[in-house]
Amino acid sequence: MRRISILIITCFLSVPNLFAGDPVLKIASFNIQYDNARDKVNTWDKRLPGVVSVFNKYQFDIVGAQEPYLSQLNDLMPQIPDYAYLGINILGDTTTVVLRRHHTPIFYKKEKFDVLDWGTFWYSETPDVPGKKGWDAYSPRICTWAKFRDKQSQREFFIFNNHFDHLGDIARRESPKLLLAKIKEIAVGYPVLTMGDFNTNQYHQNYRILSESGVVKDSYQIARNIRNRNTPTYNDYNPDQKGSSRIDHVYVSIKPEVKVKSYRIITDAYKGIYPSDHFPVLIEAEIPERIK
Repeated sequence: MRRISILIITCFLSVPNLFAGDPVLKIASFNIQYDNARDKVNTWDKRLPGVVSVFNKYQFDIVGAQEPYLSQLNDLMPQIPDYAYLGINILGDTTTVVLRRHHTPIFYKKEKFDVLDWGTFWYSETPDVPGKKGWDAYSPRICTWAKFRDKQSQREFFIFNNHFDHLGDIARRESPKLLLAKIKEIAVGYPVLTMGDFNTNQYHQNYRILSESGVVKDSYQIARNIRNRNTPTYNDYNPDQKGSSRIDHVYVSIKPEVKVKSYRIITDAYKGIYPSDHFPVLIEAEIPERIK
């Protein structure tokens, strides 16, 4: 009987994650402002150490970032060697090296995830046409998406990282509709996390297109714990910035349900300088199994 008991216990211990529950990942959205040559105070060389510090301190698993130039990514990556990134620039240049053009990259921990697929679509009437400026947008805008597998849990999930236009009324209304259509097209049945600088706060009617879609939910609304609740995500490098306007969001899928343990707006400064004109948004999310 004793040998049988030991055998049973050994079998249970050999099955990975049998009692572990859903894996919890640290997922963030971080608008790393572009290298603005006109800003002589908050220069990239001053901000770079702060960006590195945030990555090192919070040990994100995955970060959806917005705005950085390739030149900034080239500066950043050697200092965060645990990470790789996916993404191209807003015009879709892949044959030439253009250092000063916006990207919407997804950073991920190389040793933790397998990349199963990834791609880009443009927020326009023709989303598969590279570099197309849509509707009344000020500039081309993109979504970088990726399908990941957690190497430990073997859970598969999708990330959609976005940067919506900041001026076009039609573009800001149509972009969330296109995002929802693409999620249904690309990621049906899988857990989804979609983040970014949506340039629309929680009080705007366009916010409801996503938050009331029945497809995704704003993580802020369902998080069990929230830090820096009444803090704007756009800081404009002003430590006295007031209000609660959130234009940077992380949404999670409803089916399958991604549960949110915690939500935090990161307000760290580095040697008196904010790393960006946006605060990062960090959530801890439980990744469920896909619906088969």
